[in-house]
Amino acid sequence: MLRKRTVFHKDAFEKTSEVRREKVLNVAVLEFAERGFAGTNINVIAEKAGISIGAMYSYFASKEDLFLSIVSRQLDLVEDVLAEIDVEQQFFDVIREMFVQVMEKTREYPYLSQIYLDITTQSMSSLSQRLMNQFEAGVSDFLLKVVEKGKARGDLPESVDANMLAYNIDNLLIIFQFSFSSEYYAERMRFFLGDERGNDTEYQINSMVKFIENCAK
Repeated sequence: MLRKRTVFHKDAFEKTSEVRREKVLNVAVLEFAERGFAGTNINVIAEKAGISIGAMYSYFASKEDLFLSIVSRQLDLVEDVLAEIDVEQQFFDVIREMFVQVMEKTREYPYLSQIYLDITTQSMSSLSQRLMNQFEAGVSDFLLKVVEKGKARGDLPESVDANMLAYNIDNLLIIFQFSFSSEYYAERMRFFLGDERGNDTEYQINSMVKFIENCAK
């Protein structure tokens, strides 16, 4: 299902050079990731990006819209990753690949992952509501599709509640992602699993896929 994407920047941002757009967004990612939304100053972002504050406001109506534009970058990344996964392979191979991709992309883009972690907090709920439908829909649609394909191939029992299974897989993926972007969640993983298994990502992925397999029986 094709969903309409909300754009949070103004037309002027599209008309400026790609180099300038990337500079503004890259500076903003670093500032929001390091200082959080409340601690980030849009004037500082403009200064570090080498543009005037007037130009910044010609691109974004507010700090909130700039922040949501940054979060949208992760949405683009998620969509690219999902598009590369072969949904015709066995169901649990698809799920395993999702966990691997979560690990690799979070390590590759740690600041974007940190920003996503921040936007899930209660203090950011007013902003997250503006993006939730778009952000969650892509993964939800993908998981529901692969669950139905899994049921059709006999990988999953026909009685499996597709929505509930998709929801629980998504929850595991999110917590797994947070273990790479937050020291708290990393320590939490080690607390439950012990230091050796808490640092063994192959063990973690295999165990979570096996857990999903057992729950789906």
